[in-house]
Amino acid sequence: MGILLFLITATDITKTTLSTRGGGTITNTVSKSVWRFFFALAGRREEAKLLEYAGQCVLLLVLLTWIACLWVSLFLMLASDPASVINGTTKAAADS
Repeated sequence: MGILLFLITATDITKTTLSTRGGGTITNTVSKSVWRFFFALAGRREEAKLLEYAGQCVLLLVLLTWIACLWVSLFLMLASDPASVINGTTKAAADS
C-alpha cells in the first residue's frame, strides 16, 4: 500500500511539474476542491475579492498534500516490516 501511494504521488509530482498539459490526478482534485470552496465562500460571484487568495491556497494545499502523501507512504512502508525500525543500542526490533 505504501509503495503504491508513493508511486502515485511521485508520478503526480512529476506530471504536474514537468507537463505543459496540466497537473496530475492528486493536483487536479485538490485544485478543483479548493477553487469550489473559495467560489462558494465568495457567494458564487466571480468578481469577489476573496477569489484573489484562491491561487495561493491552491499552491499551498497541493504542496502540503504531496508532503502528507509522501509521509504517509513512507510510514506505511516502514510499518509493514516490524524489523525495519531497530533500537540503535541493542540492535533489536523497536517493537520488543
